[in-house]
Amino acid sequence: MAETDTAEAIDRQAAAWAARLDRAPFTEAEQRALDAWTAEDPRHLGAYAKARAVALHSRRAAALTAAPKSDAPRPSRRLLLAASLGAASLGGVGFAAAYLRRSRRIETARGEVRSVTLDDGSIVSLNTLSRIDVRFNSDVREVVLSFGEALIDVATRRDRPFLIRAANATMTTQGGAFLVKRLEASPLQVTTLKGALQLVSDQDRVIPLTANQTLVLGDEAMAGSSSAPTLIEAGRADSLLAWRDGKLAFHDDTLNVAAAQFSRFRGAPIQFGGAKVAQLRITGLFEANDPAGFARAVAHSLNLRAEIGPKRILLSQA
Repeated sequence: MAETDTAEAIDRQAAAWAARLDRAPFTEAEQRALDAWTAEDPRHLGAYAKARAVALHSRRAAALTAAPKSDAPRPSRRLLLAASLGAASLGGVGFAAAYLRRSRRIETARGEVRSVTLDDGSIVSLNTLSRIDVRFNSDVREVVLSFGEALIDVATRRDRPFLIRAANATMTTQGGAFLVKRLEASPLQVTTLKGALQLVSDQDRVIPLTANQTLVLGDEAMAGSSSAPTLIEAGRADSLLAWRDGKLAFHDDTLNVAAAQFSRFRGAPIQFGGAKVAQLRITGLFEANDPAGFARAVAHSLNLRAEIGPKRILLSQA
């Protein structure tokens, strides 16, 4: 089943493999051939998992809509294959809407941090103001991060790949722990704490990540710029996960960035008396629900004035 590895060709091959399995179990030779094909390119595994999910969805939809005594002609397998191929080639919202229609949604409110164990034993921890949709079946495990931040500790299941979707990227893994962050007006950030994954953009750019690597993926990177994974600095992993303990960790971040993080939790918003103050930098560990305490500490260390009220906190030059 070899074709030139364009995105369309990969989807076509994946749909053909899925349709073949739909007819009957693979022979040993076919299973070896499929294993070799999915190992050739990380896009192959993701495309095959997606095609299997679409095929299963099509079968369930057909079963639900079939009439026992209907004289209407049944759709041919070729038509079902074409429908699966068409659905598999769709990206973004269209595919997600159809595929996740019967998904499980998990989300957190402002100031809430939540951990959930999924059906396969994987554990997802959600930061405040985050939302995921979970869709599991016999062929594929998938989590879609709509917004926010999620730590996903994936249970190893070599027979069922785990897909993580966020922004315009699809990540495929067999197991590991991954921190995925998608905040408003910020690029997608993916950090591999253990294990490995393959990230594929909607431009078919493939980026492998191994343990202790992080990747910031903005629009330019998605289109194929020079953005590449970097190693996590020693000790940074704990600070990246400080929110699980109700804290916020900053490492040479601007006060503006810190204020945006505090705004996701409870408390009065932090404002600044000028752009110069907002661009001052801070390093430290603070209670996420105590912006007033943060403001006092910042004012003391940076020689600023802190005006703390019930509706706003103002940091300005002393």
